[in-house]
Amino acid sequence: MSTENTNPNLKELILEKYQEYLLLNGKNPASVYAFCKDLDISESDFYQHFADFDQIAAQFWTSLNESTLARLEGTGEWAEFSTREKFLSYYFSFFEGLKSSRSYALLILKQVNIAIPKSASELNELKKDFKNWAKVVISEGQQNNEIAGRSKLNDLYDDLFWVQFLFLLDYWRKDRSAGFEGTDEAVEKSVNLAFDLIEKNALDSAFDFGKFIFQNR
Repeated sequence: MSTENTNPNLKELILEKYQEYLLLNGKNPASVYAFCKDLDISESDFYQHFADFDQIAAQFWTSLNESTLARLEGTGEWAEFSTREKFLSYYFSFFEGLKSSRSYALLILKQVNIAIPKSASELNELKKDFKNWAKVVISEGQQNNEIAGRSKLNDLYDDLFWVQFLFLLDYWRKDRSAGFEGTDEAVEKSVNLAFDLIEKNALDSAFDFGKFIFQNR
């Protein structure tokens, strides 16, 4: 085994091989040592990039978030979207991106209790990045009078949208509909409800969303 690996693509190699191992074995390697031995790298090589396997799982989510935002913000239409349209587009694009890695994502999510967000350490970096992005979009919406300014809620909007994201992620992992059409519908209804609550017409959207959840539970 090498004592020092200068391969500039080592981080990508670790990510690739960890994903491959998880898909083939359905669980984490027995130890970082065993994983490194299979890769013919030293443990110090591994620890240059990751502290543990949870951080590798976390990298998957942050990378997907970054590629989703880069793709959306690179389009000419993005700047013209309303705040509601930006959240809808983000969710649709994020879950579309998840389709090609569903098996891997589900294995990672086995270790995550979405019902107890504070315990989901693999999602901590994604949470930080998502909330930072949401704050900017929400602030734009308030400046454009798309979102009502409410003194007691202004500082909570990003947290509320993070809870919404977790709900949708949990819905997606349980979704068995063709083409994950159920997730698309959940995205549309939950976002419309959220914006109706922070704008107006809350009752109609609340009833529609509640009916959808009852019919698909």
